[in-house]
Amino acid sequence: MDLRLVAVDVDGTLTESSRSLRLSPHSIEAIRMLKARGYIIALITGNVLPVAIGLSIYLGTEGPVVAENGCIVFYPDSLREEHVCRGAPGPEVVELVKSMGFKPAWQNRFREHDLAFHMPRDADYSLVGKVRELVEPLGFKVYWSGFALHIQPQGGGKDRGVEAILSHLNLTWDNVAAIGDGENDIPMLLKARLSATTIDSPATVKRAVKYVASKPGGEGFLEFAKLLASI
Repeated sequence: MDLRLVAVDVDGTLTESSRSLRLSPHSIEAIRMLKARGYIIALITGNVLPVAIGLSIYLGTEGPVVAENGCIVFYPDSLREEHVCRGAPGPEVVELVKSMGFKPAWQNRFREHDLAFHMPRDADYSLVGKVRELVEPLGFKVYWSGFALHIQPQGGGKDRGVEAILSHLNLTWDNVAAIGDGENDIPMLLKARLSATTIDSPATVKRAVKYVASKPGGEGFLEFAKLLASI
């Protein structure tokens, strides 16, 4: 396999587990291992762009960065931003979601396309389905990352962000290895030549990948990195 690009989710993949936001030291080891073997590493996250760029700088990934679940791509070599999405959910959508008990994320003040909301306390995943039933007919996509509910205009998705990178680098999905642990990662994982997830990811994600690591979070990412290093 001519794998060149490793697309890496952040929350739940670079962190200690699917429920932790603490970065795992194993992720740093994995990134250094992959870079030493010539892989381009791209962070693909639902986070806002400044957070994503900051993570890339401190982790030393150096590759392109995809933020807001595919809506914005940043190329560090040229300091250029590419907006895959157009527009954002309006006040009527925000008020609708808030009326269902969701709390807007603090990052929303910095978001341009993809808005994030925190699940009400003691609510279960079925509430996400109810949001989809109400919001998707209005022309928006709804994603659940495991940490937050995301609503964005049509045309986004982590796969679309990766496709913008591939066009920029003259690569194809056959050159991509990808790892993620959330349902918002599935479009990207399904298209990658080699895809992986961590042991503590949902069953829906495990069914979408070719490799399930035996460890959670950053330990699982390191396991996948060792597999890539052996190819």
